[in-house]
Amino acid sequence: MSTATQCTAISSFLHPERVLAGKTRVLVVGGGMAAYGLCRQWVDLGSGHDIELIVFGDEPRLAYDRVHLSKLFDGSDADELLLADASWYQEHAIEFKTNCRVRRIDRESKEIIDQFDVRHAYDSLVIATGSSPFVPPIAGRDCEAVFVYRTVKDLQRIRSHVLDRGAKVGAVIGGGLLGLEAAKILHDLGLRTSVIEMAPGLMPRQLDREGAARLKEHVESIGVEVHLVRRTQSIEVSPSGGLTIHFGNAEPMDTDILIIAAGVRPNDSLAREADLNVGPRGGIVVNSQLQTSDPNIFAIGECCCFNDHVFGLVAPCYRMADVLAQRLAGIDTTFQGADESAELKLLGVQVVTLGRLLGESAVGVVLAFEADSTYRKLILEQGKLVGATCVGPWDEIPQLRHAIAKQKLMWPLQRTRFRRTGSPWPLGEAIPISQWPVDAIVCSCLSVTRGQISDAIAGGARDVEQISSLTRATTGCGSCRSLVCELAGASPFAAATRSGLVMLMTSLLSATIVCIFAFVPALEYATSVQDAWRKVDVLWRSDFARQLTGFSSLGLILLGLVFSLRKRLSWFRVGSYAFWRGLHGVLGTALLLCVAIHTGLRMGQNLNFVLATVLLCVIVVGSVAGIASGLESRTTGTTAMFVRRWRPRLTTLHSWFFWPLPALIALHVISFYWFSD
Repeated sequence: MSTATQCTAISSFLHPERVLAGKTRVLVVGGGMAAYGLCRQWVDLGSGHDIELIVFGDEPRLAYDRVHLSKLFDGSDADELLLADASWYQEHAIEFKTNCRVRRIDRESKEIIDQFDVRHAYDSLVIATGSSPFVPPIAGRDCEAVFVYRTVKDLQRIRSHVLDRGAKVGAVIGGGLLGLEAAKILHDLGLRTSVIEMAPGLMPRQLDREGAARLKEHVESIGVEVHLVRRTQSIEVSPSGGLTIHFGNAEPMDTDILIIAAGVRPNDSLAREADLNVGPRGGIVVNSQLQTSDPNIFAIGECCCFNDHVFGLVAPCYRMADVLAQRLAGIDTTFQGADESAELKLLGVQVVTLGRLLGESAVGVVLAFEADSTYRKLILEQGKLVGATCVGPWDEIPQLRHAIAKQKLMWPLQRTRFRRTGSPWPLGEAIPISQWPVDAIVCSCLSVTRGQISDAIAGGARDVEQISSLTRATTGCGSCRSLVCELAGASPFAAATRSGLVMLMTSLLSATIVCIFAFVPALEYATSVQDAWRKVDVLWRSDFARQLTGFSSLGLILLGLVFSLRKRLSWFRVGSYAFWRGLHGVLGTALLLCVAIHTGLRMGQNLNFVLATVLLCVIVVGSVAGIASGLESRTTGTTAMFVRRWRPRLTTLHSWFFWPLPALIALHVISFYWFSD
């Protein structure tokens, strides 16, 4: 069998003449995100003249974005996850072999041997084999309905199993980052989902007890069950064809599908077989130059161990790739570790860890703030901000990130303000991104600064795609996209949604009608049967007309409650969230018009006055919250910080005012019929 049919290669015409031309041959084993990062930085440095670069990937596709794998369940195609297409590798003379697994390294002859026993010589070898899912030694883990969560193929198999078998119940073993992401895809597929974690809290590596408890509340609020301190003993096929999970300290659990996402382990088997040094907990040992114990072999990404530490996030992997690419290009630089901050949205909940984690600082002072929708902690060392954690919304994350990077002092007044309000800065003090220092990090995954993005814009880049192409900002986890849009002069979101515009317009109309209620005198009754106004005042003089407008108002209120169902009940998936949000604004405005007709702009007396007051308060606060929601995607800088801070509070207040309404309406209806003639 020829080599061409054994491995699918991009730009396979390269290597014979390049070796004769005296080029240095660099082979990269592994075709994931770290390998792509190395290729991209190598291209950006213009290093293609002296080096022949060949990448070996054992998957059937080019390097793709593992961070956003769940997009496959949002209608995205697998090709949309590619970090670069075949033409990019061809354009930059990089040979990328897919479906080509390397099974052995021959250090003496400086060759690698692939799965077809074909030998490939190297001058320098880069191991970027990443990591593989850790599957605990549980009896029954090989059952047909048990899956791992790691590759495109894994997710395709999960979706096929759910659709083909009509699965209704799903479970995930593992309550860390991968486990919660896996739970999200099952939940989005409409399955009743459970998360099983052996530790006493979710995300045990990143969160303390209070933060984990708050995250658990958020996760359970959307309908995902969380089971903590569960020791899984075995898995067996149930008589119904599903699975039964047995625990050592709890009753068994039945499920149709099980995903094991209990963590990852470095893929270091190649290095072990080649007698390269491996860390005590796995990972290929590398020095600050990213060299292994063999000076001709390097390692980057999740497969390596630096200072007894294995990195598991994309940002450190890209940092290693950048350093190694620079060294291959002759630039004297070293790897000194990397920021492991994480900014994630797990099951709709923002979870952020910046700088040092809570368990990493033995002498740190911890400041805490808790509210209904958020949990926040700051870590100070010698009065300087060195770390932060939050579960729930926090609009000042970019400012916090910069303050931690500079280890800024937190003055006593700022500490007091944080304990009281949840922010060390006064409202409005947050500066817009355009005024950030040039060295402030905007994209933490790739360490892209505000200055680099501003330079790209000054050089002619006008939209996010062009800026991303030049600087690589937003190409990691994507959480910095709104900041890049703001720098480019665009909305923080790709476009203001139609539902947001509807919400804004209807809220403004509702606020106008409320002002009419407040300042326009009540409409009078006709003074004579011959008065033309008598044809109008029949609307609040006739019992039938009042019943018609009254029950129409009640119907609008009940229909508006469907928005709450869409937000809070996992099984209710009729229509999109954006549709119900826009409809909610329309219904609120229609309700106010019905009430105006029903009452003739009268507030009434006694019980009717209380009912009218509460209803107007609901609509007033709802209108202001709707205006804030509509403006949220149309503002930037300080204004955006103000709007995004107050919108959740207004929404909560809107809900609080609503609670007395059902009882007051019931009393109003009963009293009308009880006392009517």
